[in-house]
Amino acid sequence: MASLIVLSALLVCRVQAFGATAFSPATFQDPDGAITLTRGGNYVEPYFATKALIVAQDGGLDIHESAQAWIDWALPRQRPDGLFRRFCRANSNANPNIDYAWRDCAPADADDSMLALWMQLLYRMAPPTGMPVEWQRSITLAAKQLAKLRNGRLGVYHISRLNHVALFMDNIEVYAALKDVARGQLRLHDPAGAATDACADKLDAAIQRIFWDRRTGRFRPSMQKSRPAFYPDIVAQVYPWLADVSGPGQDPRRAWQQWRQTFGAGWIERRYDTNPWGLVALAAEKLGDTKSAACWTSQSDSLRGGSSWNVLEEAAWQSLRARFPQAQVLDPRACDEIWSAQEGPTANAAAGIQVQP
Repeated sequence: MASLIVLSALLVCRVQAFGATAFSPATFQDPDGAITLTRGGNYVEPYFATKALIVAQDGGLDIHESAQAWIDWALPRQRPDGLFRRFCRANSNANPNIDYAWRDCAPADADDSMLALWMQLLYRMAPPTGMPVEWQRSITLAAKQLAKLRNGRLGVYHISRLNHVALFMDNIEVYAALKDVARGQLRLHDPAGAATDACADKLDAAIQRIFWDRRTGRFRPSMQKSRPAFYPDIVAQVYPWLADVSGPGQDPRRAWQQWRQTFGAGWIERRYDTNPWGLVALAAEKLGDTKSAACWTSQSDSLRGGSSWNVLEEAAWQSLRARFPQAQVLDPRACDEIWSAQEGPTANAAAGIQVQP
């Protein structure tokens, strides 16, 4: 695996669309480049920071300035084994431009996703003049560590070397990252690109084999059995559509309509989970349901900065807000009409999902 990711040539930076709106992390990003989980927060979760930048760029936003600052902050904090850790502000009154302002306080949320997303971001942001030596070294370290997380028998990735559980959403993220890395290598006429792409395809096949449940017609969220919940079970079904993956014989647009009919109102009203789940709105927009995406965007205006709002939700919101002319951002009455056919208790019971009181 590591040999597939090591760069052997220069990578041309992904070109932003002319006139693209810039992603503005605002108070999520410190002057030193750290991207906190919440607005003006004291906690850095590297997965959320990196994922938010990739989501913002996928949404058409220009992330160059914020991504460069984040990479400059995170790169020297990557461990010698390639892993990343969570960081807490050592002193809330400390100068954020001084190194001692942050301390290592916990392992990253999931090593498999974080390593893959980090490599993906570096490939995307490499300058036209070539991959910086420090970035190439970082990619090599991350690739070697990611390779250690692959279950050779099953073909999927474990959360970490200490947690030998494979999660569906993590593996979808690894798959999408490998596909992106392969595209970068192929643009450079790097022969490793074809092998990386083949590796991603093998992972896709393993995902279908390990996680697809033929009885229910949906993906299992984990190798292990767990009590059904909106997250991760129901949210997980949306992840493959964002990565251009679908279940065997599944039509993503039709599957989305079924998902929306069953769970849409509860998602919009946050009856299942207090988190807004902007990734669901991005999937809706990608699958042609712009009304649902516009509804989420307008409904989420009042949530920004609240306890359930994080940098990933902000990236989704800014992406959709930039795409929709003001006239297309729906008011609450229009949203009520869209979600008038609310899901019933029978559908919820069948899915095993509990509605929050």
